[in-house]
Amino acid sequence: MGGRLKTSLFSVLAPRLEGARVLDLCAGVGGLGLEALSRGAAEVLLLEKDPRAVRALSAWIDAAGVREEARAQRRDVTRGGLPAGPFDLVFLDPPYALWEGGGAARLIRRALGCLGPEGLLVLKIPERMDLPEDPAWTVVRRNAVASAAYALLARA
Repeated sequence: MGGRLKTSLFSVLAPRLEGARVLDLCAGVGGLGLEALSRGAAEVLLLEKDPRAVRALSAWIDAAGVREEARAQRRDVTRGGLPAGPFDLVFLDPPYALWEGGGAARLIRRALGCLGPEGLLVLKIPERMDLPEDPAWTVVRRNAVASAAYALLARA
């Protein structure tokens, strides 16, 4: 996520971060989940299918001494089950190819199931993309910078 978009996102999320339980799906290098941890989240679970990224995240977690607060697991969230939660924030920044076709809507529905009652799903999406409509969620906020955007979704 670009610097300006990430800054905007975390300024909006600031009131929700202290003590939050966070799930970072498609974590990649962990930029969103680890940023939440640095801003006061109590617990962060980073899920990523690339074993090299998981090893790097685990090494960073060990080196930073935050094993009680953060952990990385290898998991392909597009195919396997998701943790039950409840989580206060769930980040979803999948490869852009997932937004083509119906895969994204299915993954969004599954990710919503991980949220606690007041939780938010944070999506990184292509700026020009319209989110699929679904009675399972409500778009709380959307912001775009350059070619990327984020959308905050709550369960309907």
